[in-house]
Amino acid sequence: MTAVLPTPDAGLVARFAAGDENALEALYREEYDSLLAAAAERLGHELAHYRGRVAHKAMLEGWHAHERFQNPVAFSAFLEEAVRQEADIQKRKHAALHHREGQTKHHVSVPSVDDAVKSLMDELHAPETDHAQAAEEARALKRAHAKEHVERVASKPRWLLYTAIALVVMITIAAGQRLMEKASVESALDKALKGETAQTLTSGRGQRGALSLRDETRVRLGSDTRLIIPPSFATSQRTVQLEGTATFTVDPTSSAAAVAPFAVRAGSLTITATGTVFTVRNFAEDGAVTFEVTEGTVEARDRETGVVQTATAGQAMRYAGGAFTPLDGIARDVAMAWTRDSIVFDQAPLKAVVPELVRWFAMSAKLVDDAVGDRPVSMRIALSSSGEATKALTEAANLSISFGKDDRIEFSGAPAGVPKK
Repeated sequence: MTAVLPTPDAGLVARFAAGDENALEALYREEYDSLLAAAAERLGHELAHYRGRVAHKAMLEGWHAHERFQNPVAFSAFLEEAVRQEADIQKRKHAALHHREGQTKHHVSVPSVDDAVKSLMDELHAPETDHAQAAEEARALKRAHAKEHVERVASKPRWLLYTAIALVVMITIAAGQRLMEKASVESALDKALKGETAQTLTSGRGQRGALSLRDETRVRLGSDTRLIIPPSFATSQRTVQLEGTATFTVDPTSSAAAVAPFAVRAGSLTITATGTVFTVRNFAEDGAVTFEVTEGTVEARDRETGVVQTATAGQAMRYAGGAFTPLDGIARDVAMAWTRDSIVFDQAPLKAVVPELVRWFAMSAKLVDDAVGDRPVSMRIALSSSGEATKALTEAANLSISFGKDDRIEFSGAPAGVPKK
């Protein structure tokens, strides 16, 4: 029998969606036993002792996304999906650990509801690490060490100074050689990705698919996506190129892991990961590359400027104009909701919404009324029915529809008070 989470009080969910931490505590207490039961069912008997950890992660994910919940049903559905994803992540971690350590078992205790609530609130209120300050302190320490070294060398006999200079020259030459080798590798990869022998995997408009690469990496392709794989993949390197959007699940136990880390090229970014689940979006019309980390850590580096950004599980980033920006709340949902079988628009201009519907539903549709192209649209629609999508758009943007050549759907503005066709 499948465990189903109870539907909570509507008023409590409304306070939760508004950011009320007291409502968060109340909901967690109310849902805790059901979350444990659902997690235990998904984990199985052998891993049921991890159910407290799965419940914690699921509720934490729910709090990070609290603004999106308009009703109790949506909240319960989100928690059920979060439990499923977190339990699957825990099972993959256990499988990898079992592969490395044989029969070694790691058991954890399941906290009481009071301890669980305290742990959740402690994590929410933990001070954030100031990465910029830490980096500056590290650079200052490095400069101080360098200055101390120079002063120490200058006080030694002259022959020692000459020896130190020679060593510096040798190190500089070696570093230059490494840079040249790296540039050579990147150049060879550029040619391989553009060559006739590169393999191209595609999903058309309205299509989504799942596949496995030669290194056992699992890929879930979004609609209208191209994945380019060089012939040397999994033998001398593990880099692919993405045009569109996809989720990658990298197997840390794969024999190809010893070849090189798995990486995805998206625009000017190379996103490198090991043993990680992450999603990348790189549509040209977005004018940006976005990525979301579900499990593990990734490092994103601009191949042209050298700018680097690290992201860990639970984080999402947008890269545009040479800068990384954290994505959260509705902005994150707009970019990544397709991974949860829906698409989201938040004050998006109508002229950008219609092409997205064409992409995800393979609709033959066009906006024929330029006067309403800048009309803002906010809505969430499931990726299950193009008819429901069309209906949702006409209501959200006050549109009328007609049918043109070859039954193409044509959207135009509906006059106030006039029923839509």
